[in-house]
Amino acid sequence: MKNYILIIILFAGLISSAWSISIFDIQYTAFPGNDNTYPSPYVGKSVSTEGIVTAVDYKSDGFFISEPISGPYSGLLVLDRRNNVRTGDRIHISGVVQESFGMTSLQNITSLTILERNHPLPRPAILTTAQITHAVEAEAYESVYAKIQSLSSSNKKSSRNRLGVSDGTGLCNISLGSFGNMPLISSKSYSQFSSITGIVTFSFGEFSLNPISVSDIEIHEPVSVQNRSWGKIKSIYK
Repeated sequence: MKNYILIIILFAGLISSAWSISIFDIQYTAFPGNDNTYPSPYVGKSVSTEGIVTAVDYKSDGFFISEPISGPYSGLLVLDRRNNVRTGDRIHISGVVQESFGMTSLQNITSLTILERNHPLPRPAILTTAQITHAVEAEAYESVYAKIQSLSSSNKKSSRNRLGVSDGTGLCNISLGSFGNMPLISSKSYSQFSSITGIVTFSFGEFSLNPISVSDIEIHEPVSVQNRSWGKIKSIYK
């Protein structure tokens, strides 16, 4: 009898796992839709998936999850204010797939289980600014944890708390303030960045990279400024 019960439990677990789909499955589509925002093939359907929380408190409306390896179609926006999750939580979540202002999202959350705390975040996908500039290519990186490197500012004033940067392949926008109180970094203050890390999002008809914290913005400073000390300055006059 015990063996029979065990078989039933295992069978139920297999069925439950079969109903779960990957973030990639939710996000990937080759169909542009009526407004070229490439809606998920699962829109309006209840699904379950697993992911690692990469960022929380997105415009006070939700958080982002990622597959263990960051890359195309590996990120998803979760619009939920009820469940308290932290960056690094590995979760199993169920809800309804919807499109929110051009972004695929999981809403109407019916269950959320924290499987593990303090899970390492995936390595951010390395992108060029052109990949964020061109909408067709950027679509694959919507909600993805990503990094761009060796950047120069556009020397233009930012609008809507955005700053234009380029790595030489094309100009893209950095959106500041999406995750809490990010200070406005203007081109007057800094013109060179070693790297900027964040979440790729779509709003106001364009894609942008959204830093999660101040530490995600690495300022490039001249070597003479980085190594300056009174000892070295005084040695010049000896």
